[in-house]
Amino acid sequence: MIQRIQSLWLLLSGIGFLIHWWPGIALFKTQQHGDGVFSDGMFYARESYAALIGSGVAGILCLIAIFLYRERIMQTLIVAAACLIQLVFSVGWPYYQVFLAGQSSHSVPGLGLWISVAGLLLCWLAVRAIRRDEALVRSMDRLR
Repeated sequence: MIQRIQSLWLLLSGIGFLIHWWPGIALFKTQQHGDGVFSDGMFYARESYAALIGSGVAGILCLIAIFLYRERIMQTLIVAAACLIQLVFSVGWPYYQVFLAGQSSHSVPGLGLWISVAGLLLCWLAVRAIRRDEALVRSMDRLR
């Protein structure tokens, strides 16, 4: 299980998704202070329940997928679901909040958003490795 590269990719992406629960990780930084969540010029995941719960669920799904190494199809589906949840709730929802607050021209992505994008990339690498394993197993079954 641990010797497979997709386990490493899934572990890193799960940690990256769960890092939004850390209090100091900002998703967006704004140059002008605004109203609501932008009153301090920063948008944290903990200020939005959707972003916080979405990153938590996606991180837990990635960590669960590590232990499904015998069921590669199910592992692929769970990783794809984690990526979709992370994309919608931790990348799309903050962009929507920035757009609603009228801060879209004054905001820059924070560390949390870059970590989310890196986690999505790591999930993609994991899915590629899982598919490669599945192709290898199918070719070995053909040879028997």
